Amino acid sequence: MSTSQAPPRTSALPAFNTSSYRWIILVVGTLAYATSHFARQNYTGIQKFMQADFDLDRGTLGVLAAAFFYPYALFQMPWGVASDKFGSRAVTTLGILLIAATTAGFATSQSEQALLFWRAAGGAASAVAYVSVAGGVARWFPPNERGFSQAAFGGMGGALGEGAAFFLLPVIAIYFASGWREATNTIALAIIAMAVLCAIVLRSAPAGQQATTKKPFSWQLLADPHLWCYTTLFAGFMVGTRTGQAWIAIYLADVYASAYGYDTNAAVVAAGIFATVAYSLLGRGIGVPVAGKLSDVLVRKGISRTVVVIGWLVLVIVLFQALSMRVTALWLLAIIAVLAGTSVNCFTLITASVSETYGPQKTASITGFINMCGQLVGATSLAVSGYLGVFMGGGSTDPLAEYQGVWLSGVATVTVATLVGTGLFVRLRHRAAVAAATVPQF
Repeated sequence: MSTSQAPPRTSALPAFNTSSYRWIILVVGTLAYATSHFARQNYTGIQKFMQADFDLDRGTLGVLAAAFFYPYALFQMPWGVASDKFGSRAVTTLGILLIAATTAGFATSQSEQALLFWRAAGGAASAVAYVSVAGGVARWFPPNERGFSQAAFGGMGGALGEGAAFFLLPVIAIYFASGWREATNTIALAIIAMAVLCAIVLRSAPAGQQATTKKPFSWQLLADPHLWCYTTLFAGFMVGTRTGQAWIAIYLADVYASAYGYDTNAAVVAAGIFATVAYSLLGRGIGVPVAGKLSDVLVRKGISRTVVVIGWLVLVIVLFQALSMRVTALWLLAIIAVLAGTSVNCFTLITASVSETYGPQKTASITGFINMCGQLVGATSLAVSGYLGVFMGGGSTDPLAEYQGVWLSGVATVTVATLVGTGLFVRLRHRAAVAAATVPQF
Protein backbone atom coordinates (compact mmCIF):
# COMPACT_ATOMS: atom_id res chain seq x y z
CA MET A 1 0.00 0.00 0.00
CA SER A 2 2.99 2.32 0.32
CA THR A 3 6.77 2.26 0.13
CA SER A 4 6.83 1.39 3.82
CA GLN A 5 5.01 -1.89 3.20
CA ALA A 6 6.23 -3.28 -0.10
CA PRO A 7 8.37 -2.25 -3.04
CA PRO A 8 6.62 -0.69 -6.02
CA ARG A 9 5.30 -3.17 -8.54
CA THR A 10 6.95 -1.60 -11.55
CA SER A 11 9.91 -3.46 -12.95
CA ALA A 12 12.04 -0.33 -13.01
CA LEU A 13 11.44 3.17 -11.76
CA PRO A 14 12.84 6.07 -13.80
CA ALA A 15 15.78 8.07 -12.58
CA PHE A 16 14.15 11.28 -11.41
CA ASN A 17 15.45 14.56 -12.73
CA THR A 18 15.12 16.97 -9.82
CA SER A 19 15.53 20.03 -12.02
CA SER A 20 14.13 23.24 -10.60
CA TYR A 21 11.79 23.34 -13.59
CA ARG A 22 9.60 20.87 -11.70
CA TRP A 23 8.41 23.79 -9.57
CA ILE A 24 7.26 25.64 -12.69
CA ILE A 25 5.40 22.49 -13.72
CA LEU A 26 3.80 22.40 -10.28
CA VAL A 27 2.72 26.06 -10.39
CA VAL A 28 1.23 25.89 -13.89
CA GLY A 29 -0.37 22.52 -13.16
CA THR A 30 -1.92 24.03 -10.05
CA LEU A 31 -3.42 26.87 -12.09
CA ALA A 32 -4.70 24.39 -14.68
CA TYR A 33 -6.42 22.36 -12.00
CA ALA A 34 -7.90 25.58 -10.60
CA THR A 35 -9.76 26.13 -13.87
CA SER A 36 -11.36 22.70 -13.54
CA HIS A 37 -12.39 23.48 -9.99
CA PHE A 38 -13.95 26.75 -10.99
CA ALA A 39 -15.93 24.98 -13.71
CA ARG A 40 -17.34 22.42 -11.28
CA GLN A 41 -18.25 25.05 -8.65
CA ASN A 42 -19.11 27.98 -10.93
CA TYR A 43 -22.74 28.05 -9.80
CA THR A 44 -22.07 27.63 -6.06
CA GLY A 45 -21.34 31.25 -5.17
CA ILE A 46 -24.21 32.55 -7.33
CA GLN A 47 -26.85 30.00 -6.34
CA LYS A 48 -29.01 32.68 -4.71
CA PHE A 49 -29.16 34.66 -7.97
CA MET A 50 -29.86 31.55 -10.05
CA GLN A 51 -32.58 30.52 -7.63
CA ALA A 52 -34.22 33.88 -8.26
CA ASP A 53 -33.90 33.52 -12.07
CA PHE A 54 -35.09 29.92 -12.32
CA ASP A 55 -36.98 29.28 -9.02
CA LEU A 56 -34.72 26.36 -8.06
CA ASP A 57 -35.27 24.36 -4.85
CA ARG A 58 -32.64 22.38 -2.89
CA GLY A 59 -33.43 19.18 -4.77
CA THR A 60 -32.94 20.82 -8.16
CA LEU A 61 -29.68 22.39 -7.01
CA GLY A 62 -28.46 18.92 -6.03
CA VAL A 63 -29.38 17.55 -9.46
CA LEU A 64 -27.67 20.52 -11.14
CA ALA A 65 -24.48 19.67 -9.28
CA ALA A 66 -24.80 15.97 -10.09
CA ALA A 67 -25.35 16.77 -13.80
CA PHE A 68 -21.74 17.95 -13.84
CA PHE A 69 -20.26 15.09 -11.86
CA TYR A 70 -21.64 12.08 -13.76
CA PRO A 71 -19.95 13.11 -17.05
CA TYR A 72 -16.97 14.29 -15.00
CA ALA A 73 -16.72 10.80 -13.53
CA LEU A 74 -17.18 8.90 -16.79
CA PHE A 75 -14.54 10.95 -18.62
CA GLN A 76 -11.85 10.52 -15.95
CA MET A 77 -10.47 7.33 -17.42
CA PRO A 78 -10.55 8.39 -21.12
CA TRP A 79 -8.67 11.59 -20.26
CA GLY A 80 -6.25 9.67 -18.01
CA VAL A 81 -5.48 7.09 -20.69
CA ALA A 82 -5.05 9.88 -23.27
CA SER A 83 -2.66 11.72 -20.96
CA ASP A 84 -0.44 8.67 -20.38
CA LYS A 85 -0.58 7.78 -24.07
CA PHE A 86 -0.16 11.19 -25.76
CA GLY A 87 1.38 13.35 -23.04
CA SER A 88 -0.06 15.55 -20.32
CA ARG A 89 0.84 18.85 -22.02
CA ALA A 90 -1.33 18.48 -25.14
CA VAL A 91 -4.21 16.80 -23.32
CA THR A 92 -4.32 19.42 -20.55
CA THR A 93 -4.30 22.30 -23.05
CA LEU A 94 -7.14 20.81 -25.12
CA GLY A 95 -9.23 20.10 -22.04
CA ILE A 96 -8.91 23.62 -20.65
CA LEU A 97 -10.02 25.14 -23.97
CA LEU A 98 -13.14 22.95 -23.76
CA ILE A 99 -13.70 24.12 -20.16
CA ALA A 100 -13.70 27.73 -21.36
CA ALA A 101 -16.24 26.92 -24.09
CA THR A 102 -18.65 25.16 -21.73
CA THR A 103 -18.31 27.91 -19.10
CA ALA A 104 -19.37 30.50 -21.69
CA GLY A 105 -22.20 28.20 -22.78
CA PHE A 106 -23.50 27.95 -19.21
CA ALA A 107 -23.84 31.73 -19.11
CA THR A 108 -26.22 31.61 -22.10
CA SER A 109 -28.72 29.27 -20.38
CA GLN A 110 -32.35 30.37 -20.44
CA SER A 111 -33.94 27.27 -18.88
CA GLU A 112 -33.27 24.52 -16.35
CA GLN A 113 -32.69 22.11 -19.26
CA ALA A 114 -30.00 24.38 -20.70
CA LEU A 115 -28.35 24.69 -17.29
CA LEU A 116 -28.25 20.90 -17.01
CA PHE A 117 -26.83 20.48 -20.54
CA TRP A 118 -23.98 22.93 -20.06
CA ARG A 119 -23.20 21.56 -16.60
CA ALA A 120 -22.93 18.08 -18.12
CA ALA A 121 -20.73 19.31 -20.99
CA GLY A 122 -18.56 21.15 -18.50
CA GLY A 123 -18.18 17.96 -16.49
CA ALA A 124 -16.88 16.02 -19.49
CA ALA A 125 -14.34 18.77 -20.26
CA SER A 126 -13.23 19.37 -16.68
CA ALA A 127 -12.38 15.71 -16.11
CA VAL A 128 -9.08 16.32 -17.89
CA ALA A 129 -7.36 18.48 -15.30
CA TYR A 130 -6.77 16.32 -12.24
CA VAL A 131 -5.64 13.10 -13.94
CA SER A 132 -3.45 14.75 -16.57
CA VAL A 133 -1.72 17.06 -14.11
CA ALA A 134 -1.31 14.22 -11.59
CA GLY A 135 0.49 12.15 -14.22
CA GLY A 136 2.76 15.04 -15.17
CA VAL A 137 3.62 15.88 -11.57
CA ALA A 138 4.36 12.20 -10.83
CA ARG A 139 6.95 12.19 -13.63
CA TRP A 140 8.64 15.40 -12.53
CA PHE A 141 8.93 14.90 -8.75
CA PRO A 142 11.11 12.36 -6.91
CA PRO A 143 9.63 9.79 -4.50
CA ASN A 144 10.54 11.72 -1.34
CA GLU A 145 8.39 14.67 -2.57
CA ARG A 146 5.52 12.55 -3.88
CA GLY A 147 2.96 13.25 -1.19
CA PHE A 148 3.72 16.96 -1.02
CA SER A 149 3.71 17.53 -4.79
CA GLN A 150 0.41 15.74 -5.35
CA ALA A 151 -1.19 17.44 -2.34
CA ALA A 152 0.17 20.87 -3.30
CA PHE A 153 -1.36 21.02 -6.76
CA GLY A 154 -4.58 19.36 -5.61
CA GLY A 155 -4.89 21.54 -2.54
CA MET A 156 -3.82 24.92 -3.86
CA GLY A 157 -5.41 24.42 -7.28
CA GLY A 158 -8.68 23.47 -5.67
CA ALA A 159 -8.48 26.45 -3.32
CA LEU A 160 -7.95 28.90 -6.17
CA GLY A 161 -10.79 27.42 -8.21
CA GLU A 162 -13.17 27.31 -5.28
CA GLY A 163 -12.21 30.85 -4.33
CA ALA A 164 -13.10 32.06 -7.83
CA ALA A 165 -16.49 30.32 -7.58
CA PHE A 166 -17.29 31.09 -3.93
CA PHE A 167 -16.11 34.68 -3.84
CA LEU A 168 -14.69 36.16 -7.05
CA LEU A 169 -17.62 35.24 -9.30
CA PRO A 170 -20.37 36.59 -7.00
CA VAL A 171 -18.36 39.78 -6.34
CA ILE A 172 -17.90 40.35 -10.08
CA ALA A 173 -21.60 39.61 -10.63
CA ILE A 174 -22.72 42.10 -7.96
CA TYR A 175 -20.22 44.93 -8.29
CA PHE A 176 -18.46 44.77 -11.68
CA ALA A 177 -20.79 43.13 -14.19
CA SER A 178 -24.45 43.19 -15.11
CA GLY A 179 -25.31 39.93 -13.36
CA TRP A 180 -24.01 36.40 -13.06
CA ARG A 181 -24.01 35.72 -16.82
CA GLU A 182 -21.58 38.49 -17.73
CA ALA A 183 -19.42 37.60 -14.74
CA THR A 184 -19.23 33.97 -15.90
CA ASN A 185 -18.18 35.06 -19.40
CA THR A 186 -15.40 37.15 -17.87
CA ILE A 187 -14.04 34.09 -16.09
CA ALA A 188 -14.28 32.08 -19.35
CA LEU A 189 -11.86 34.53 -20.99
CA ALA A 190 -9.40 34.01 -18.14
CA ILE A 191 -9.65 30.22 -18.68
CA ILE A 192 -8.69 30.66 -22.35
CA ALA A 193 -5.58 32.53 -21.24
CA MET A 194 -4.80 29.59 -18.94
CA ALA A 195 -4.95 27.15 -21.86
CA VAL A 196 -2.43 29.26 -23.79
CA LEU A 197 -0.10 29.28 -20.76
CA CYS A 198 -0.29 25.48 -20.50
CA ALA A 199 0.59 25.06 -24.17
CA ILE A 200 3.65 27.28 -23.77
CA VAL A 201 5.00 26.17 -20.37
CA LEU A 202 3.97 22.59 -19.56
CA ARG A 203 6.21 19.62 -20.39
CA SER A 204 4.98 16.04 -20.04
CA ALA A 205 8.25 14.76 -18.53
CA PRO A 206 11.84 15.88 -17.87
CA ALA A 207 14.24 15.69 -20.81
CA GLY A 208 15.50 12.17 -21.35
CA GLN A 209 12.61 10.52 -19.51
CA GLN A 210 9.70 8.62 -20.97
CA ALA A 211 6.65 10.89 -21.22
CA THR A 212 4.12 8.38 -22.57
CA THR A 213 3.34 4.67 -22.49
CA LYS A 214 1.67 2.43 -25.06
CA LYS A 215 -0.37 0.47 -22.50
CA PRO A 216 -1.51 2.89 -19.78
CA PHE A 217 -4.08 0.62 -18.13
CA SER A 218 -4.35 -3.16 -18.05
CA TRP A 219 -7.74 -4.70 -17.35
CA GLN A 220 -5.99 -7.43 -15.36
CA LEU A 221 -5.61 -4.79 -12.66
CA LEU A 222 -9.28 -5.26 -11.83
CA ALA A 223 -8.27 -8.40 -9.96
CA ASP A 224 -5.85 -6.44 -7.78
CA PRO A 225 -7.23 -5.81 -4.26
CA HIS A 226 -4.87 -2.84 -3.83
CA LEU A 227 -6.72 -1.08 -6.64
CA TRP A 228 -10.08 -1.59 -4.93
CA CYS A 229 -8.74 -0.49 -1.55
CA TYR A 230 -7.58 2.76 -3.12
CA THR A 231 -10.86 3.09 -5.00
CA THR A 232 -13.16 2.71 -2.00
CA LEU A 233 -11.15 5.12 0.14
CA PHE A 234 -11.05 7.60 -2.75
CA ALA A 235 -14.84 7.29 -3.02
CA GLY A 236 -15.15 8.30 0.63
CA PHE A 237 -13.19 11.47 -0.08
CA MET A 238 -15.28 12.21 -3.16
CA VAL A 239 -18.48 12.06 -1.12
CA GLY A 240 -16.92 14.42 1.42
CA THR A 241 -15.61 16.75 -1.27
CA ARG A 242 -18.84 16.88 -3.24
CA THR A 243 -20.91 17.47 -0.12
CA GLY A 244 -18.60 20.13 1.28
CA GLN A 245 -18.07 22.02 -1.99
CA ALA A 246 -21.72 22.04 -2.99
CA TRP A 247 -23.28 23.00 0.33
CA ILE A 248 -20.79 24.87 2.54
CA ALA A 249 -21.18 28.30 0.91
CA ILE A 250 -24.97 28.23 0.68
CA TYR A 251 -25.22 26.85 4.24
CA LEU A 252 -23.13 29.77 5.45
CA ALA A 253 -25.30 32.21 3.47
CA ASP A 254 -28.41 30.87 5.21
CA VAL A 255 -26.64 31.09 8.58
CA TYR A 256 -25.85 34.76 7.96
CA ALA A 257 -29.41 35.45 6.77
CA SER A 258 -31.32 33.52 9.46
CA ALA A 259 -29.08 33.88 12.50
CA TYR A 260 -27.56 37.29 11.88
CA GLY A 261 -30.21 39.13 9.83
CA TYR A 262 -28.21 39.75 6.63
CA ASP A 263 -30.09 40.50 3.41
CA THR A 264 -29.54 38.19 0.42
CA ASN A 265 -26.71 40.09 -1.27
CA ALA A 266 -24.84 40.69 1.98
CA ALA A 267 -25.31 37.07 3.08
CA VAL A 268 -24.00 35.73 -0.24
CA VAL A 269 -20.90 37.96 -0.15
CA ALA A 270 -20.20 37.25 3.55
CA ALA A 271 -20.60 33.51 3.01
CA GLY A 272 -18.34 33.67 -0.04
CA ILE A 273 -15.59 35.41 1.91
CA PHE A 274 -15.97 32.99 4.81
CA ALA A 275 -15.89 29.86 2.62
CA THR A 276 -13.01 31.20 0.53
CA VAL A 277 -10.79 32.04 3.50
CA ALA A 278 -11.61 29.19 5.90
CA TYR A 279 -12.58 26.25 3.68
CA SER A 280 -10.63 26.95 0.49
CA LEU A 281 -7.54 29.02 1.31
CA LEU A 282 -6.70 27.87 4.85
CA GLY A 283 -8.22 24.39 4.75
CA ARG A 284 -7.50 23.27 1.23
CA GLY A 285 -4.84 25.68 0.01
CA ILE A 286 -2.59 25.41 3.07
CA GLY A 287 -3.86 22.41 5.03
CA VAL A 288 -3.70 19.86 2.21
CA PRO A 289 -0.06 20.54 1.20
CA VAL A 290 0.89 20.36 4.88
CA ALA A 291 -0.94 17.03 5.12
CA GLY A 292 0.94 15.82 2.05
CA LYS A 293 4.30 16.81 3.52
CA LEU A 294 3.36 15.14 6.80
CA SER A 295 2.50 11.93 4.97
CA ASP A 296 5.94 11.94 3.28
CA VAL A 297 7.59 12.26 6.69
CA LEU A 298 5.46 9.48 8.18
CA VAL A 299 6.16 7.15 5.23
CA ARG A 300 9.90 7.61 5.79
CA LYS A 301 9.31 6.63 9.43
CA GLY A 302 7.59 3.41 8.35
CA ILE A 303 3.96 4.49 8.77
CA SER A 304 1.71 3.55 5.88
CA ARG A 305 0.28 6.42 3.84
CA THR A 306 -3.00 4.51 3.78
CA VAL A 307 -3.25 4.70 7.58
CA VAL A 308 -2.94 8.47 7.29
CA VAL A 309 -5.66 8.49 4.63
CA ILE A 310 -8.06 6.54 6.86
CA GLY A 311 -7.44 8.98 9.71
CA TRP A 312 -8.48 11.93 7.54
CA LEU A 313 -11.67 10.14 6.51
CA VAL A 314 -12.61 9.57 10.14
CA LEU A 315 -12.23 13.32 10.70
CA VAL A 316 -14.58 14.00 7.76
CA ILE A 317 -17.25 11.89 9.43
CA VAL A 318 -16.89 13.77 12.73
CA LEU A 319 -17.09 17.19 11.06
CA PHE A 320 -20.18 16.39 8.98
CA GLN A 321 -21.88 15.05 12.09
CA ALA A 322 -21.16 18.36 13.82
CA LEU A 323 -22.61 20.37 10.91
CA SER A 324 -25.80 18.28 11.01
CA MET A 325 -26.45 19.80 14.44
CA ARG A 326 -27.18 23.19 12.75
CA VAL A 327 -24.10 25.02 14.01
CA THR A 328 -24.45 28.83 13.79
CA ALA A 329 -21.59 30.11 15.98
CA LEU A 330 -19.15 31.70 13.54
CA TRP A 331 -16.04 30.79 15.54
CA LEU A 332 -17.03 27.12 15.57
CA LEU A 333 -17.98 27.20 11.90
CA ALA A 334 -14.55 28.65 11.15
CA ILE A 335 -12.80 25.73 12.87
CA ILE A 336 -15.05 23.19 11.15
CA ALA A 337 -14.59 24.83 7.73
CA VAL A 338 -10.78 24.84 7.97
CA LEU A 339 -10.61 21.21 9.10
CA ALA A 340 -13.20 20.14 6.52
CA GLY A 341 -11.35 21.96 3.74
CA THR A 342 -8.25 19.95 4.63
CA SER A 343 -9.72 16.54 5.41
CA VAL A 344 -12.14 16.09 2.50
CA ASN A 345 -9.38 16.97 0.02
CA CYS A 346 -6.72 14.53 1.19
CA PHE A 347 -7.63 12.22 -1.70
CA THR A 348 -4.39 13.48 -3.26
CA LEU A 349 -2.53 11.16 -0.88
CA ILE A 350 -4.13 8.20 -2.63
CA THR A 351 -2.76 9.46 -5.94
CA ALA A 352 0.69 9.48 -4.33
CA SER A 353 0.14 5.86 -3.28
CA VAL A 354 -0.90 4.93 -6.82
CA SER A 355 2.35 6.38 -8.16
CA GLU A 356 4.30 4.40 -5.56
CA THR A 357 2.50 1.17 -6.33
CA TYR A 358 2.22 1.26 -10.12
CA GLY A 359 4.81 3.83 -11.23
CA PRO A 360 4.65 7.39 -12.62
CA GLN A 361 4.07 6.28 -16.23
CA LYS A 362 0.65 4.85 -15.36
CA THR A 363 -0.40 7.30 -12.67
CA ALA A 364 -2.85 9.27 -14.82
CA SER A 365 -4.69 6.26 -16.26
CA ILE A 366 -4.96 4.28 -13.02
CA THR A 367 -5.92 7.40 -11.09
CA GLY A 368 -8.48 7.98 -13.85
CA PHE A 369 -10.11 4.62 -13.11
CA ILE A 370 -10.07 5.20 -9.34
CA ASN A 371 -11.37 8.74 -9.77
CA MET A 372 -14.10 7.58 -12.16
CA CYS A 373 -15.49 5.14 -9.60
CA GLY A 374 -15.14 7.63 -6.76
CA GLN A 375 -16.77 10.44 -8.70
CA LEU A 376 -19.77 8.25 -9.57
CA VAL A 377 -20.30 7.53 -5.88
CA GLY A 378 -19.79 11.19 -5.01
CA ALA A 379 -22.19 12.42 -7.70
CA THR A 380 -24.88 9.98 -6.59
CA SER A 381 -24.47 10.99 -2.97
CA LEU A 382 -24.69 14.66 -3.94
CA ALA A 383 -27.86 14.14 -5.98
CA VAL A 384 -29.50 12.32 -3.06
CA SER A 385 -28.32 14.81 -0.44
CA GLY A 386 -30.54 17.67 -1.60
CA TYR A 387 -33.70 15.57 -1.64
CA LEU A 388 -32.84 13.97 1.70
CA GLY A 389 -32.44 17.49 3.08
CA VAL A 390 -35.92 18.46 1.83
CA PHE A 391 -37.38 15.26 3.28
CA MET A 392 -35.77 15.65 6.70
CA GLY A 393 -36.71 19.33 6.80
CA GLY A 394 -40.28 18.12 7.31
CA GLY A 395 -41.89 21.47 6.54
CA SER A 396 -39.90 23.23 9.26
CA THR A 397 -39.73 27.00 9.02
CA ASP A 398 -36.10 26.92 10.14
CA PRO A 399 -34.04 27.57 6.96
CA LEU A 400 -31.26 25.40 8.38
CA ALA A 401 -33.50 22.36 8.95
CA GLU A 402 -33.01 21.00 5.44
CA TYR A 403 -29.26 20.86 5.90
CA GLN A 404 -29.48 18.17 8.57
CA GLY A 405 -30.29 15.57 5.94
CA VAL A 406 -27.59 16.94 3.63
CA TRP A 407 -24.81 16.49 6.18
CA LEU A 408 -26.11 13.19 7.57
CA SER A 409 -26.20 11.66 4.08
CA GLY A 410 -22.50 12.52 3.86
CA VAL A 411 -21.84 10.93 7.24
CA ALA A 412 -23.51 7.67 6.21
CA THR A 413 -21.81 7.32 2.83
CA VAL A 414 -18.32 8.31 3.97
CA THR A 415 -18.62 5.85 6.86
CA VAL A 416 -19.47 2.95 4.55
CA ALA A 417 -16.61 3.75 2.15
CA THR A 418 -14.15 4.09 5.03
CA LEU A 419 -15.17 0.78 6.57
CA VAL A 420 -14.89 -1.10 3.27
CA GLY A 421 -11.52 0.45 2.40
CA THR A 422 -10.18 -0.16 5.90
CA GLY A 423 -11.31 -3.79 5.73
CA LEU A 424 -9.43 -4.32 2.46
CA PHE A 425 -6.36 -2.61 3.87
CA VAL A 426 -6.33 -4.78 7.00
CA ARG A 427 -6.74 -7.90 4.88
CA LEU A 428 -3.83 -6.92 2.64
CA ARG A 429 -1.64 -6.17 5.65
CA HIS A 430 -2.50 -9.56 7.12
CA ARG A 431 -1.73 -11.29 3.83
CA ALA A 432 1.62 -9.50 3.58
CA ALA A 433 2.50 -10.48 7.17
CA VAL A 434 1.66 -14.14 6.51
CA ALA A 435 3.70 -14.12 3.30
CA ALA A 436 6.70 -12.61 5.13
CA ALA A 437 6.45 -15.21 7.90
CA THR A 438 6.60 -18.10 5.40
CA VAL A 439 9.77 -16.90 3.65
CA PRO A 440 12.59 -19.36 4.50
CA GLN A 441 15.35 -17.91 6.63
CA PHE A 442 18.98 -18.66 5.66
